[in-house]
Amino acid sequence: MADGGGVERGIVLAGIDDDEIVAQTVHFREGEAHGGPSHKASRGLTHGEHALMSAAGSEGVDMSGPEQLEGMHVAAFTRANDEPDTIFHAQRIPDSLMDMGAQTAVTALYQTALPVGGAVLDLMAGALSHYPKEAQFQRVVGLGVAKAALEANPVLSERVVQDLNDEPTLPFEDDSFDAVTLCDGLAYLTQPLAVLMEIVRVLKPGAPLILTFSDQFHAAKAVAIWQALEPADRVRLVSVLMSRTGLAELDTGEVVPPEDLTAWRDTVHAVIGRKPRT
Repeated sequence: MADGGGVERGIVLAGIDDDEIVAQTVHFREGEAHGGPSHKASRGLTHGEHALMSAAGSEGVDMSGPEQLEGMHVAAFTRANDEPDTIFHAQRIPDSLMDMGAQTAVTALYQTALPVGGAVLDLMAGALSHYPKEAQFQRVVGLGVAKAALEANPVLSERVVQDLNDEPTLPFEDDSFDAVTLCDGLAYLTQPLAVLMEIVRVLKPGAPLILTFSDQFHAAKAVAIWQALEPADRVRLVSVLMSRTGLAELDTGEVVPPEDLTAWRDTVHAVIGRKPRT
């Protein structure tokens, strides 16, 4: 027991260093997770570490659903809120957590990285895909959990309602898409490797996965390891996962808000990987 009657616990967290998992033990009092971007609490710990503790320290936690990856804590891909994603997001405004500056930065990236005229898949899509307005595509498929959000998205030519945490298999043929985009979605995947492997399957040889995220997320639904890591380590985690599924030619970068634009506060992180041609 710690001072004040709180229960002090210790767990092993995984840090990411290239493809090496670095473990360390931390001790802290049990507490509630905080919303918004990752930050250090008064005891020097992120709210994600509290979430990871809660998932790992609770009796009777069912680990059969979330992936358990070698070198990472068994609770790494568990979440504080196990309510079905279809219900959780149906109760919320179908919009992005990114501010307008960050959304514009994602659109600028898509302007240069998306193959105009091809078939593209927006995975974990909502009401906004952030695709350039002037871009023309042969086929634009949006897959997400919220039917209302997909119906409100004006760029989609096809809409698929599917919860990837419930069913990670994509309903598309092999080598179907010239690009896949995943914006602010990986934080919520309890089976990220399974989903990334499916992305590789449906991509055409040489086609890119363009994965972007900000530091904003729904704390109740983001997996524990995502909340426990700092932004730079999240980029490394994404790179490790993408490499393990066979994606190559990885390219990482970020766009930091200019100091003179106070309305733009969200840094945008990006990782691009391509399906090997052979």
